[in-house]
Amino acid sequence: MKTLFFCNLIPLKTGAFETLLATIGAEFAKAGDEFVVVFGGAPIAPVAEALKANGVRWLVLPGWADGPGREHAWRFVLPAVALVRRERPDVAVVHFGNELPTLAASLLVRLGGGPQPHWVWQQDQQIRDPGRLGRHVSRIRVLAAGVDRFVAVYEGGRQSLIKRGIPEACIAKIPNSIAPYEPQRPAGWLRRELGLRAETVVIVTTGSLIPRKRQDFLLRACAAMGGRLTCDWHLLIVGDGPGRPPLADLARALGIDARVHFLGLRNDVREILAQADVLVHASLAETCTYAITESMAAGIPAVVTEAGAAREQIETGRSGYVLDRDDLDGFIARLGELIGDEDRRKAMGHEARQRWAARYRVEHAARRYHELYRTVATA
Repeated sequence: MKTLFFCNLIPLKTGAFETLLATIGAEFAKAGDEFVVVFGGAPIAPVAEALKANGVRWLVLPGWADGPGREHAWRFVLPAVALVRRERPDVAVVHFGNELPTLAASLLVRLGGGPQPHWVWQQDQQIRDPGRLGRHVSRIRVLAAGVDRFVAVYEGGRQSLIKRGIPEACIAKIPNSIAPYEPQRPAGWLRRELGLRAETVVIVTTGSLIPRKRQDFLLRACAAMGGRLTCDWHLLIVGDGPGRPPLADLARALGIDARVHFLGLRNDVREILAQADVLVHASLAETCTYAITESMAAGIPAVVTEAGAAREQIETGRSGYVLDRDDLDGFIARLGELIGDEDRRKAMGHEARQRWAARYRVEHAARRYHELYRTVATA
């Protein structure tokens, strides 16, 4: 079986999704199958080497993207059609949020004749519940004319697909999952690097610095909370993007710039999480976010606003807290409780790691993806 996996990512770091792709490749290689990933841009050397080591061949779709977050959806269509005709896969997977370009590519391949792959569309962003009209007319419903199977990464996404008229039998649910990781650096390295005291409580958030991720909400929460605490705390913002300058300005305006550290794009996120005490996240829209899953595997609790799979990933009150999207006061209160109570942080962190081990290990997800693609290929 040969699977061609289209992903508009430009892999500039060795992250959870890149690791998932390599692990899927290892499952394919064990079975004597071929897994080919098509990116929007060339991966950095460590990612390319990890893919190759696990039997994954990778290609770049020309014109699809010209930088992180700068994709050209309709430029996907004709190069994708040409690539499918050349590679002749049994399964063509599209991990790409733009439904109409995906439909156009699948229909053009069909009209061109010759060997026909089975098409799988995988959820790339949060799928909101449809309104009354969306239950009957939507891009996802139209997409079903060219796609054989759909993959949702959380239950809310699966239910939204069903409400749009996608048959349950055509939907698989496979949550975003990550590999186990043992820290390689000595305890305390991060605090020493940043000049923090050993007892400083380290809060971390990870993600692109774009409006949807709402790091401004986190800055406002930390500023309001800070005046109520007697212990020392610092916020680390891991990631980069166009929002960095205005976020830095906001931190200064709120008077907390000395406690906020912009670490930029990092390849050692899991080493950072291993040294942190609490994850915070306030995105407006997510699927099954890797940031939360990585914090679970690191054994730290999370305080997040509700989006995507947050309430599936976090058992609120046991492994962290999930607040309503705009509940700033609740967010401040729960974060303050965790910062001020080391024993609670440790107990919740233990529960979070147990939940990751039971539900979100990458080996389980990779096996299920391989099984799904094989089932689709032989249908």
